[in-house]
Amino acid sequence: MRSEARALLEKIERQMAQLKDVVGRIDKTEKEIRYSFDPVERHVDDAIRAADKMEGICSKLREVDAEMASIQAKVHKAYNLAKDCGQEEGDRAPSRRAVAFSHGGSSVINERTEEIWRSPQMQHIRLVVRGLDEQLRGCLICLAAFPEGDAIIKKRVLIHWWIGEGFVASSKEGSRRFKDLVDKGFIIPLGKDHCDKIHRCRLMPWLRESLAGLANRSNFLDAEESTDFTGRSRAFLRSRRTSSPLNFNPAVTTVYNMGRKHVQLDKGCFAGKKNLSSLQLGQWREFAPLEQVTNPDRSHIEVSGTERLAELGQCNNLRYVSFRGISRIETLPDSIGKLRHLVVLDLHACHNLQELGQEVTKLDHLQYLDLSECHLLTGMPKGIGRLTRLEVLKGFVIANFKSKDLCHLNELAKLPQLRKLSVIIGKTAVPAVGEFKKLGEFQSIKALTIAWGVQFSTAGDKSTNTSAIANMEFVLPPHLEKLDLRGFPLPDFQKWAHPKHVKKLYIRGGNLRTLGEDQDWEVEVLRLRFLKDFNYDHDRLQHSFKKLTSDLTLIHECPNFNT
Repeated sequence: MRSEARALLEKIERQMAQLKDVVGRIDKTEKEIRYSFDPVERHVDDAIRAADKMEGICSKLREVDAEMASIQAKVHKAYNLAKDCGQEEGDRAPSRRAVAFSHGGSSVINERTEEIWRSPQMQHIRLVVRGLDEQLRGCLICLAAFPEGDAIIKKRVLIHWWIGEGFVASSKEGSRRFKDLVDKGFIIPLGKDHCDKIHRCRLMPWLRESLAGLANRSNFLDAEESTDFTGRSRAFLRSRRTSSPLNFNPAVTTVYNMGRKHVQLDKGCFAGKKNLSSLQLGQWREFAPLEQVTNPDRSHIEVSGTERLAELGQCNNLRYVSFRGISRIETLPDSIGKLRHLVVLDLHACHNLQELGQEVTKLDHLQYLDLSECHLLTGMPKGIGRLTRLEVLKGFVIANFKSKDLCHLNELAKLPQLRKLSVIIGKTAVPAVGEFKKLGEFQSIKALTIAWGVQFSTAGDKSTNTSAIANMEFVLPPHLEKLDLRGFPLPDFQKWAHPKHVKKLYIRGGNLRTLGEDQDWEVEVLRLRFLKDFNYDHDRLQHSFKKLTSDLTLIHECPNFNT
């Protein structure tokens, strides 16, 4: 009896699960069918407004007819009704027929277009997207170009492209548009542990397919992968297989590398491209530092024919250029100085870049310059202080102060909009006396990263060249909110500087032993990583960081920290 009861109970549980699944699918199908009538009503209204133009009303009524066929097909499929249900005599045809209308003997809607029209997601998405303003609609359509619907995309990647396309004018405006897309449910924001900011997102796969259909119909991108870009205004490099030389439509506006690992530039591929506004030849994906070291083939992109980059001087409408992760670029061409509308220049992880060049100081519209992980750079060209619109500068190298041709921190103090700065102090750097006291004059900086040069012993341990470092005087920017220190060379943080208003404190690697005693920190986010000498305990941490919460605290690989 007991075994029979158990078997019956298991059977009932299975039946309940099956019924729940069926009811859920029925409810979903009914909702899809109901939503499909909304665009029908809209097109009927449009047709009435276009009644004075026979060609216009016919076009609208064709759209209504196609949508009605889509609704009928959904009803047939969901409830297994007769194929002629809801159809007038003479209009009966197989449910997956190609819907075509002839005007002058030509097909207006082919079989592929019908498939797009019949997608229930497309019906709803088209209606919603049409209600967006032109700029936000453009921002959304850009998401369709990324290769996987569930790919993780950095917020920065999207905003920079939007700047290139002219959908937004600045990163601040781009952040507002990003928030609009999140609030409207188009993109899913992705947070990170121990962080209160959203820097990444992803698009649902089904939504990407619907957007791709819209983007293809509006000639924004190709629905199919292509290696021939001579007929397209936007060229998306997707194929990993081909290594054929690239050439583009004379009217091309965007060149974006979505997945090609080897890019071969053809002679004249950029010559005369006066409409080109976005050039992303580099890597858009994000890779962790360890992954870049252990698997460089994934993160790096090889470009041959880099001498063709000298032609970029003719593309004087460029607003966005990214060579992120590209090898073989040793210096920027002098023609870069002609790009007077350039807003974003991303050179992150160009590991062979040795010299930035003086011409970059002519880019007076530049807002974003990323030189981080360009390990062969030995200094910055004098004159960067003239880039008065600069908001973000990453990878500023501190070099020998005796050189007259290099830029120093005192120049950057003239930049009124600089809000984010990262500084690299190399092993052989010889800063000017009091150079780091100049940081106290940076009124706009909210985020500051300082990385001290390190060398590795044969045993793999990090050691820091502390000569002259102990005598450096640091004054932090008065309105600083985030401080990120890497390879911190001193044992006692309290004797270095007091970040009075800092809300976020990150310290990664180095010789730190103690944060000091009786500090009155205002820190709300704390990350301490790879501090093998850090001798501290949980009680002292709580006493010093009264505003700190456990969910925004990370203590990682600090073996002497007592929990």
